[in-house]
Amino acid sequence: MCDDRSSKANVTIFVCTNCRDASDSDLRPGVALIAALHEATADKPVTVKPVTCLANCQKSPSVAFSHRTGWSYVFGHLSVENVEDIVTGAMMLADDERGFLPLRGRPACLRGNGMSARIPPFHHHEDMPV
Repeated sequence: MCDDRSSKANVTIFVCTNCRDASDSDLRPGVALIAALHEATADKPVTVKPVTCLANCQKSPSVAFSHRTGWSYVFGHLSVENVEDIVTGAMMLADDERGFLPLRGRPACLRGNGMSARIPPFHHHEDMPV
């Protein structure tokens, strides 16, 4: 069965379910983050999905934005306190016609040390020959 919202979403937010909180307890903050993001994106064209690991352990908990035809981004040091900023960033990516997350206007937690990687789409070609 296909989720109608998933088929219309330009952006998927993947949330690491394996990350632990800073105290190194058994608490898995990604699980709480997923629940909060599901609630915050209920009326948005964004899909939220769990993923076992984003290999960003030094910056846990982590999320990744994946644009259907554009760029993907991995962010760390996030928590349920960042839900509004995460949704804002995902919507900025979803609304950009190039599938690119602009730096201008991006929430602080999705800049600088919070961003771990930016991955081009598979169809991306640089202007310079290899």
